[in-house]
Amino acid sequence: MTRLNALEKYRTPGPARLQLYGVLFGLLVVSAVAGRGRPGDLSTAETLNRSPFARVMFMDIGALSTLGALYLVLNGRSPIRVPAALASLFVGSFVLLPALAYEDWAAMQKQQGTAVLPED
Repeated sequence: MTRLNALEKYRTPGPARLQLYGVLFGLLVVSAVAGRGRPGDLSTAETLNRSPFARVMFMDIGALSTLGALYLVLNGRSPIRVPAALASLFVGSFVLLPALAYEDWAAMQKQQGTAVLPED
C-alpha cells in the first residue's frame, strides 16, 4: 500500500476522520490544561517581541483559523457552519474541530438515511 492510499480513509466522512478529529481535540484540551507556564518561561508578549519566528508562527495560526473557517462556510452543509466559522476566528480549533466532526457525522447520518438536522 502506498502512502497516499494509506490516507485515502481520511478523504471522505467516516469513522477514521471522526477519530482523528477526536484525538486532535483531546490533545488540544490536554495541552491547554496541562501546558501552564513554568518558572523562567517567557510571557507571550515577550516571546513575540524577541522572536521573529514566533511572530510568523502566531500569524500562521491566524491564517489557518481563517482558512478553516472559510472551508467550513463553503463546504459545510449543517446550520452550525456559519456560527462555528465565526467562533473559530476567535477560539480557533476549540470550535473548528468539533464543527468539522459534526459536519462529518451529519454527512454520515445522511448517507445511512438516518434523520439529522435539516440543511439550511
